[in-house]
Amino acid sequence: MKLDNLKLFIKTLQAGSVTQAAKELGMPKSSLSRHLTELETEFNIRLLDRRPRNLAATEAGQLLYNQAAPLMEGLEDVSDFMEGWREDPRGSLKILFPQEFFNQQIGQLAIEFTSQYKEICLTINHYSGELPNNSRDYDLVFTVHDSPLPASDMIVRELMSLPQGIYCSPHCATQIILKELADLSQYNVILENNESSWQFHKRNDSKVIQGKKRIAAAETISIPVKGRLNMNSAAMRLIGAIRGMGMIKLPQYLADQQRRLGALKQVSTPYPLEAQTVSVLYPTRMMPRKTKTFLDFIQDNIGRLQSVV
Repeated sequence: MKLDNLKLFIKTLQAGSVTQAAKELGMPKSSLSRHLTELETEFNIRLLDRRPRNLAATEAGQLLYNQAAPLMEGLEDVSDFMEGWREDPRGSLKILFPQEFFNQQIGQLAIEFTSQYKEICLTINHYSGELPNNSRDYDLVFTVHDSPLPASDMIVRELMSLPQGIYCSPHCATQIILKELADLSQYNVILENNESSWQFHKRNDSKVIQGKKRIAAAETISIPVKGRLNMNSAAMRLIGAIRGMGMIKLPQYLADQQRRLGALKQVSTPYPLEAQTVSVLYPTRMMPRKTKTFLDFIQDNIGRLQSVV
């Protein structure tokens, strides 16, 4: 079967008439009619009901259209995709980052990227809290999350883990005694997103069974927490902790500078907090070259994000 004939058949039905289709395709009407006849001859069945003022698909023609139109559209997408890969990456990119995710470092990487790829125009926006409803309007959406992301029609790729710690002011640290993890519930914490518990990661001891070492599965321990302050902003929670308003749960990279300055103390716990996950979401697996180029650049340099805050 000639794909060109099938493509012309689909375009003709979409145009509503041979005359209009020929006009839109920029080809003689007689030539288009010949291609349509060739397709009908190949299938040995009438596909089009030619009427004086318009045309319609026969039952067989409608079945063929329903099956072939999505496939031909997909083939055109593949063709456009491969055409873009033959060129240097170019065009506009819209990227969405969480508001407090390595702001300085991402800004530096964006400058380096646009200096290296001069044909790409980069727009970076930030969001706070949950993923915005217009996420699909962006080429790449980065997110930091404690628990699995809700079901979505976007593709999700995990990039890295962010270790977390519990921090408070030096004064508060002198009043906190955690004989066991459950004691955490007795103290005031600064909450995020109305959370009611913190999750800790317990790695069970390995055992030797019949001469073979077996590593037991890790266990997640959930500890209830309470507090009078609830803040979505990590920066605001950080200030609250420094001023003695309670303990906070925070990625280590956000707390390290204040800890080095002596404004924060890390609270020791028997088990570490569950790490946060950095993931990227994108609308389709068939990623344009400009998008893949940016994502590869971020992944190649992601180790630098935690180097300096």
